[in-house]
Amino acid sequence: MQAALVLVRPDGSTHEIPIKRPHVLIGRQESCSLRINSSSVSRQHCEIFADDARLTIKDLGSSNGTYVNRRRISQADLAAGDLIAVGSFVFVVRVDGNPASVDGNAALKNGAVSPAGPSPSSAGHAVGTAGKNAAKPVAVPKKPSSEGTPGDDPDADSSSEWDFDFLDNKDDEAPKL
Repeated sequence: MQAALVLVRPDGSTHEIPIKRPHVLIGRQESCSLRINSSSVSRQHCEIFADDARLTIKDLGSSNGTYVNRRRISQADLAAGDLIAVGSFVFVVRVDGNPASVDGNAALKNGAVSPAGPSPSSAGHAVGTAGKNAAKPVAVPKKPSSEGTPGDDPDADSSSEWDFDFLDNKDDEAPKL
């Protein structure tokens, strides 16, 4: 399975972020695989687990919550086209090229949530549109990245407007913002 998160910017434009690891930690802390430097995002906000059969997202006790299709979750399976809200940021889940295109304005309208959204379900677990129970996560240690210089990765978005760190398996080539 090839998976990606499509970031939808406030102007409706998009940026695809491939999920290249079985474990992606999302947050504003420098050690996160996908770093979002925003006060609406917790230091370790949520994590995504990917294997050959499915994607699972788990909230890590974030202040503003993690939402899938505007529903606050503690853990959920993800399917192609699902909308993820992390703080004030919206992502569209792309699996094996589906959805082929993303309408950024519609994704923002249908995926954005206010910081004071609904609480997780009383069961403490939500199931995404894939309809399967979520798997238990497995911790994967991350190599420290002390090398590399900005601009080494031609695919990296160097826009300081978004202040993201998109880290992949090439830690020595990953830009730091």
